[in-house]
Amino acid sequence: MWNSIESSITRRRLLHYGMLAGVGAAVAQSLRAVNSPAAATPPSCMPCNPSRPSNPSDALQALIDGNARWASEKQEHPGEGKKTRICNANPDCKQTPFAALLSCVDSRVPPELLFDQGIGDLFVARVAGNSVVEILEDSLKYGTANLHALVLFVLGHTQCGAVMAAVDSYLSNPSNPTPTFAFEVPIYPAVPVAQEILKQQGLDPTNPKLLVPVTIDQHVIMTVQYLASTDPFQILVKNNELLIKGGRYDLASQKVVILV
Repeated sequence: MWNSIESSITRRRLLHYGMLAGVGAAVAQSLRAVNSPAAATPPSCMPCNPSRPSNPSDALQALIDGNARWASEKQEHPGEGKKTRICNANPDCKQTPFAALLSCVDSRVPPELLFDQGIGDLFVARVAGNSVVEILEDSLKYGTANLHALVLFVLGHTQCGAVMAAVDSYLSNPSNPTPTFAFEVPIYPAVPVAQEILKQQGLDPTNPKLLVPVTIDQHVIMTVQYLASTDPFQILVKNNELLIKGGRYDLASQKVVILV
């Protein structure tokens, strides 16, 4: 009986020590891998998007070309491969977007898709109505001044619900409009400008169907003008390090029209 118990204990000890030995070997192997020269040297990753444009004009053209591919259903889906994903996941590799975008949150207007760009190409700030608010302006400052995006693009779009809401509340009381949502407020200044344009064309400035499309465009143009007059953007433009442009994405044609 005792021999049987002792034999059982011995077997358990052997199994225990065997498990410890296995764990120890695995740990030792992991440590050797971490300390090996190959592991200590990060892969080449500057930049993770090697086809990144080198100047503002080429950066804008890359957006234009990408949208042309999207609109014609000839997307190349760049920057989606394994190598790019590994590079962007490496803490030693910094992001190097070539464009910073201020865009609407509308789910039908995804910048990375409609410009046919990949991981790490675009630095995108999105808010309903593609308006400049402080936290997004600071984000765009970071994307251009710190990450060195070469083009800053304000992207509006047709059938924008935020602009529709702003126009509706503005028309209800032009002297003191009451917004339903806070995102309507930054759009208000574009409404009377759009109305004046309609008046000059002999059109009804109170007709929402006419007013909304013009307001969409004017809001983009006025936003670009504001950014172009604000530091650090205007300094970067003066130094030929940045181009500021704006456009409208047409949901029907899938094309981006440059407005300013």
